[in-house]
Amino acid sequence: MNNNKKSLLISLLVIVIAGIIGIVGSVIDFSIINKTLSYSYEVIQFDYDGASDGLDPNGDSFNAVDFLTDEVIMDGLARQGLQDKYNIDDIRHCILMENVVPKQIVEEINSFESLINDEDSRVITSSDYHSVRYRFVLYHDIDKKLSKNDLNKLLDNIIDAYCDAFYNTYKINYDVTNYNDLYDMESYDYIYQSAVFRNKIRILSNNARRLHAKHEDFKVNDKSFNDIALKCDQLISSDISRINNIIILNALSKDIDRLKDYYNYKIENLNFEKTKYTSDLNNINAQVAAYTKNPTVYVGTGENVVKVDGNSSATYDNLLARQISISNIIASITKEINDYQSILEDINNATGTDADRLLVENYITKLSNDYNTLEESFNGLLVEYNNEYIFNNSISREKIDYHSNSIISTSFIVKCIKVCAPIVLVALLGISIYYLIRETKKNKVVME
Repeated sequence: MNNNKKSLLISLLVIVIAGIIGIVGSVIDFSIINKTLSYSYEVIQFDYDGASDGLDPNGDSFNAVDFLTDEVIMDGLARQGLQDKYNIDDIRHCILMENVVPKQIVEEINSFESLINDEDSRVITSSDYHSVRYRFVLYHDIDKKLSKNDLNKLLDNIIDAYCDAFYNTYKINYDVTNYNDLYDMESYDYIYQSAVFRNKIRILSNNARRLHAKHEDFKVNDKSFNDIALKCDQLISSDISRINNIIILNALSKDIDRLKDYYNYKIENLNFEKTKYTSDLNNINAQVAAYTKNPTVYVGTGENVVKVDGNSSATYDNLLARQISISNIIASITKEINDYQSILEDINNATGTDADRLLVENYITKLSNDYNTLEESFNGLLVEYNNEYIFNNSISREKIDYHSNSIISTSFIVKCIKVCAPIVLVALLGISIYYLIRETKKNKVVME
């Protein structure tokens, strides 16, 4: 009896030792591969108008994954000083950007019962849903020596670079050419300087109006883009008109002969355009005179009356519309030619004095200062506009987190079972063989 108890204890001890060996092996194995199964992750959401329709801020088709470029990844590495330690391929193999689709949407897409929307009888497919939430995942097997915090920081830097790339692509950035930097404005004649400023002010006014139309309520310190546009209009209608009147009435120029050549060149080009449009008009007049408009015919078919009208009627109407349009163009060109000819007459009878020139130069200097002030105000509003509608309200981010499998996790338990079960079975098999051999020997001794 004592021998049986002793054998039982030995068997249990062998099984326990086998189990301990299996658990220790599982811990070692789990620790080695744990970082491969671990990762940092963060969820972002696109909040701008049109995102849920699959559009970018400009209204064009949008694919969020396209912004995770090699340049963005390298920028993220550089922000952490790791651009020389890892390359693009190292990150590409370990990073994932996936859309996060709500469970309800997935069920609707996958369920045959919800494929038909009773309200408008249209088929619901996966293409009808455009995700606005995306999850970034960076797996720890990029470098198992990296700490959890460093991996989180790296992913955070990559997402920072991603968001900056998005902002820089879609932020409003009107580049108004600084002619003062490109040219020596003072070397230009007065009329040219006036034309340059007129063009700059019109561009600024158009940009301001375009932004005001998008968000009419947008203001900073009670100033709006519409205020900028109105002041631009005032500069054109008041200041530039006054400068041009003084220049034209007094035939002011730094080079009279060059100014004459300029206006003669303008007149020559306008006469060329007028000749071309006049020829077109003569051809249209001839077609209209020779054209017979088809009559409208009504044909009875039983109880119905059908109107029969050929395409010739529409063609005739188009000819008349073109006739009127070209006539208006010719009239406008003729007026410009007459205006330039009047200017040339004034130049030939120039009465401008040095005082007039000084007056114009002072007005142009004031105009330049006023424009620079307006442009500075516009750029200040633009910064706030981008902050409010692009930077602050386009992308929202959730807190970054780290996922790892703990020893008490289901995956570890499964790992223990996989490792321990064969060891315990081998131990049991060994014990069974041992007792079988021992019993065989005992029986043999008894028989002898």
